Amino acid sequence: MKPIYRVVKHTLYEKCEVNREYFIIQKQVKFLRWTLWKTIKETNCGGEGDCSKSSITFKTESEAIYAIKKLENGNIADGWKNEVTTVLDFNKKG
Repeated sequence: MKPIYRVVKHTLYEKCEVNREYFIIQKQVKFLRWTLWKTIKETNCGGEGDCSKSSITFKTESEAIYAIKKLENGNIADGWKNEVTTVLDFNKKG
């Protein structure tokens, strides 16, 4: 079963006017009996190796939807991907 994603629009107002708008992606996850929305995040590292996670933001809704399509095609949002490419077993006799 494929995961369910949603796009959330955030709007920052200052002095009754829109100052900034951005979009984030959330993925629906199940935890025990509950269904929750988990924000897709990225790792940001500073100059001294201090790392923190923050939401990946997009300028437009269409950019966020395009990112969801990339996630559905197997791309990862942030981090490393490891895969075994070769296994050598020299213990077999034969």
